[in-house]
Amino acid sequence: MVKEFENYWLVHPSKGKWEWEPDELYFRSVILSPDGNVLSTGFPKFFNQGEFPEHDAIVATELQSGQAVITHKHDGSLLIRSVLPDGRILFRTRDSFDGGKFAPLAEAVAKAKYPRLLDPTYFTHGSLLFEYVGEENQIVVRYRGEDDLIFLGAAQHGAVGTVRYLPFAELETVANDAGLRLVETYSWSAEGIASILEMVRDWDKAEGVVVRSSDGQTLLKIKSAWYFAQHALRWHMTYESICRFAIDGNITTEEQLVSALAQAGWDYETTLTARDHFRKYLKAREVAEQVKAQALSFYEAFDQETAGQFTDERERRKAYATRLLGKDASPELRALSGYCFHAYDGRLSHIEATLLRRIVLRG
Repeated sequence: MVKEFENYWLVHPSKGKWEWEPDELYFRSVILSPDGNVLSTGFPKFFNQGEFPEHDAIVATELQSGQAVITHKHDGSLLIRSVLPDGRILFRTRDSFDGGKFAPLAEAVAKAKYPRLLDPTYFTHGSLLFEYVGEENQIVVRYRGEDDLIFLGAAQHGAVGTVRYLPFAELETVANDAGLRLVETYSWSAEGIASILEMVRDWDKAEGVVVRSSDGQTLLKIKSAWYFAQHALRWHMTYESICRFAIDGNITTEEQLVSALAQAGWDYETTLTARDHFRKYLKAREVAEQVKAQALSFYEAFDQETAGQFTDERERRKAYATRLLGKDASPELRALSGYCFHAYDGRLSHIEATLLRRIVLRG
């Protein structure tokens, strides 16, 4: 979505966007100048564990080496603080230019607690990212006391694709300099994803965590199953929310689903729709497994049939592509081709992530 405001362009995804290419991730929320430079930006698009294999791999490596940073995932509204070339300070949400109802609320918090944020000469070269939390802004988790702006991140502006997100050590310096409330961290950096999922899974008073690479450029979110259940109950019980509840809660049977929802406070009648979604989810899982099996089987058959025939890898791949996309390929095989190429390259995690996005979460 591209919206024009004065001489600036606000770019953000539509609500129905499912597929993301690597070069689209920076367009989660940016304001561009007429010459195409970034004047305000939120975080790049980042994913739940299992949805984007490239990010999963980066974070897994960082965790293994103990370099990843794990921060609390607060449950409020993201506010982006930027300064336009004319000196105007913006406090905006991801899909707004002026912040709507949140701008005056954020400005009030800044005036009371963080006055540096109201200085138009402060941090003019980038965007500061906050979670606005308060009693009147309850999503799922209830916050008591005064409204606040929790400092989550910062970006240094540049051309699209060259924006640099500050690593956590630099965020600490910014927070200390401006007296900001920096997001809390957890000392689990040497744990693997499976261990973190297990630790977060049963949280019943918080949304989850964000795992960040040491350079600050890659983020991965891990939410508690309780949060998905409460969010679905409070806002909208969608098929996708029940899928995520089942995936992150490691729920594989309807009995487990009902038990987990009961622990989250759902009554029996409310679980009926969720159970219908869950049955649909299980069927989608079966379809996804069938597609994966077909792709792997196709490659294995090709590999066995052509064993020893090719000394040139380019010729081998060309022959494989011809079977999938050549004039004699069936429509069904063409539809399967993307998964088959992942099988050829040994990228099983890419097959599973694509199936999750295209089949499982869509039902």
